[in-house]
Amino acid sequence: MGPAHSNHADIAEKGDGAFSHWRHTITAGPWCKSMLRFSTPRNMPLKKVRAMVAVVFPMAPPFGWIEFNRGKHVVHQEIFRELFLQTFPRAGVARPHLIDAAEETVPDTRYVWRVGGNHEFELPLKEGELYEKRLPYQIVEWYAEFERRGGILYPPPESYLYYQNKVGLARLFIERKVKIPPTWVITSLDEAKSEMDKIQFPVVIKDPYGFSSLGLLQAAGKDEFMEKMELYFSKALPDVEAIVQSKVVALKEARVTYVDGRPFHGYWRIRHDCSNLGRASNLGGFQDFDFPLQGPCGEREAIAPYVAEFANRTGIPVGGVDFIWEEEDADVKTMPYTLEVSGGAARMVQGQGPDAAFVIPSLCRTEFMILAVIDRYRSERKHLFVDIDNVVSLSMERVRRWKGDKRAYMASEVIKDLPVPGAADALRRLRERYFIRFLTARGTYEDAFNVTQTWLELNDFDYDDLIVVDRPQSKVCHFTSQTLLVDDFTLGHEKKEPSLNQKFMDQLSAAKLPFVQFPLGGSNLFAFGPKTWIGLACASR
Repeated sequence: MGPAHSNHADIAEKGDGAFSHWRHTITAGPWCKSMLRFSTPRNMPLKKVRAMVAVVFPMAPPFGWIEFNRGKHVVHQEIFRELFLQTFPRAGVARPHLIDAAEETVPDTRYVWRVGGNHEFELPLKEGELYEKRLPYQIVEWYAEFERRGGILYPPPESYLYYQNKVGLARLFIERKVKIPPTWVITSLDEAKSEMDKIQFPVVIKDPYGFSSLGLLQAAGKDEFMEKMELYFSKALPDVEAIVQSKVVALKEARVTYVDGRPFHGYWRIRHDCSNLGRASNLGGFQDFDFPLQGPCGEREAIAPYVAEFANRTGIPVGGVDFIWEEEDADVKTMPYTLEVSGGAARMVQGQGPDAAFVIPSLCRTEFMILAVIDRYRSERKHLFVDIDNVVSLSMERVRRWKGDKRAYMASEVIKDLPVPGAADALRRLRERYFIRFLTARGTYEDAFNVTQTWLELNDFDYDDLIVVDRPQSKVCHFTSQTLLVDDFTLGHEKKEPSLNQKFMDQLSAAKLPFVQFPLGGSNLFAFGPKTWIGLACASR
């Protein structure tokens, strides 16, 4: 399968009445990807809009989608493929790379993928291999081949070792000290007899490779335990273990679906009585979606903090996890027992078809997946914010030539600015270790973004992001303690001696936001190359 081309039309959305927003898909430009475009009607000066106006390349890496179909018509996969294809353009990716063979992998492309549904993923088995036991290893091996060829996959294929694999999960939880009920992996009826005195009753007996609560048994004491274990192994496939777990007596448990440790969907599974072990609604339980996922301002009054801890501890970044509390009225602020986690969170709500209860949370999941990949990409390098006027552009000459008249900011004049010698080459090399994000205050400029973008392209600048704001103080919202701003910090360029914008520097210093004061007009500093820049970065305040 070759690259997919987006057919999405441009979308116009009304803002707060001051201006409109447009989203464009482009086929030309620095990386042939879409951009988020914020502009003003009739080239209204930014100072009249009194708001940030920016056009931003969204710093999304090359994206792709891996589809496992082996030439089959797979309904589940088609639904999720379409959900991802709707999500990619919203994240600024016009043409994701769709592939279904490792040989088509484009190195350094971030590929998302999923496996869900029984028997949706099947590869030939060797003689004597059992599908249920071999499945997670086949998934890991098949997708790892895309990584071997240079793709960057999310979620990491190795996290699927635990997909429908309760034996692997039990061992992982014990190793990583996840709170679980006392658990035993029993491989035979003889082992069940020898371990019986150690087991804490009552217990539930699970098929390690089952799902949706199918095949669950329970035993209140030793006699019933041996009876149920005999029944279990009489029906179990060869070499299939049994998971024996002390029963947590509770009417409510929770299923929480998360991406990168951030929960986005959750619900209570409620049994009618404790004699019914079936958690799924098709086995006598029901679901309640009034569930405390996120507390206000991240306070610990919801499940989110513990989900983040769980994902970090287990190393499973994407999943649907089952929690249960011993308390009659479950309190999500207390640490629950973890029963299991399904990698990839194939089933979030009851239902398999394209109904709203299934599609809407699934669409949320695709958006969280894409955002998780973008977040990871953006954290790979430090962010270097670079001013344009008098830092990479010798714009003071233009302003003085027109003596500060408004004609100095006309598009036809701005486009004539000369670049600071060596600036483009230095930034190109610095881009190997930084995200280069141009951030310029051009509130009086005509058609500020388009002119700036065109000027950067004409002068051969490579960069990751371009943001245009109305005034210097509007830049602050983009900074963190981990970013670095390079700016000349001057005002009044039409004058013989420009003044220093000390107020802005004091504001940054007070907020502990690192910055470097660049010599006014560049002073040919870029001609010394990126080593000089790195030295400046080390000297940042």
